[in-house]
Amino acid sequence: MNPQASAATGPQGRRPLFAVIDRMVASELAKTLFAILLVLVVIIVSRKFLNILAKAIEGEVSGDTLFQLLGLKTLSATAVLLPPATFMAILTVIGRMYRDHEMAILASAGVGASRLYRALAWMAVPVFLLSGYLALDVMPWSEQKAQALMKKDEESADIRGIKPGRFNEFSSGDTVLYAESMDDDNLMTNMFVQRRLDNGTEVTIADHGHLQHTGLDEYFVVLNDGRRYQGKPGQADYIVSEFGEYAVRIPGPEEEAAELKREAKSTLELIREWTPKELAELQKRLAVPLGVVFLTLLAVPLARVAPRRGPYGNVFTAFLIYVVYENLQKISQGMLMTGKIPLWLSYSGIYTVLTAITLGLFLKNLGFRWFIHLFKRSA
Repeated sequence: MNPQASAATGPQGRRPLFAVIDRMVASELAKTLFAILLVLVVIIVSRKFLNILAKAIEGEVSGDTLFQLLGLKTLSATAVLLPPATFMAILTVIGRMYRDHEMAILASAGVGASRLYRALAWMAVPVFLLSGYLALDVMPWSEQKAQALMKKDEESADIRGIKPGRFNEFSSGDTVLYAESMDDDNLMTNMFVQRRLDNGTEVTIADHGHLQHTGLDEYFVVLNDGRRYQGKPGQADYIVSEFGEYAVRIPGPEEEAAELKREAKSTLELIREWTPKELAELQKRLAVPLGVVFLTLLAVPLARVAPRRGPYGNVFTAFLIYVVYENLQKISQGMLMTGKIPLWLSYSGIYTVLTAITLGLFLKNLGFRWFIHLFKRSA
């Protein structure tokens, strides 16, 4: 008996659970997947960060909330980008192995498509489980937290939005505030306040004033040494009064008991409600782990390239397939929301198409005899 063969197969002739090909493919795939996912997340999150930063500049979002929202958006982006990142990583790793003739060597040793799928499973299965957890649990949680942060910021957005040297409107224009200057301590000079009241209009001017926050989460502009005019426009019976100190309440946004957006609802809530819109949102979440599975199956035959094909292989074809896949997902979700297609077709149609493309690529690469041989083995 050959001692080297005995050592390779392990004690009593058993093959090791994690073979050399498994370690090679899994390690290369893990490194490539991490690099691609990092690049995609940075690109997408950077765009979202610019949008959030613009709101922060306008005073709609506080500085403390800015980075919390950025972290929550990063979690959501990571979940959504796992399927395309996995697809691109497998195409890159397997395509390189074809170009470097490694796949030809493995094929001569008896490594076929099924064995390659087994090697990929060491990385694809954990990614599938992670993507399912992120899509079904973490994504709605992060959206719910983001909505809570935004709602909290809305309560004081009017105050953060005060800018010196311009007219600031509150409560849809019912209150207008102007201050020539404003320092870091919220002290203002040369102030003008106009309010629309039920019995007329009130105009107040003052030399200086400041913002004051009460313990009841209410904000007041306290004006000092000024004059107040109250009456109805077009009538001469104005009331004019002078004051040493006068406070004007800055109203916040109206309290709304709006229900959570569908993106923030838990997966169990979507299943319980079982309406077309909720089912479309559920399909969107399920598309993340299912995308990992079906795109992994598709990537193996799609990655096969001739050695002289070039360094990019079938990347352009893969890009077109993924664009069509994403658009079909959105179209099917929209048609499900409007009731134009049944539930079973919306959930299974796109994956039937991906399965057909995968089988077609295997037929093109291996020939019809491979299917006959596969059918005989399974029979």
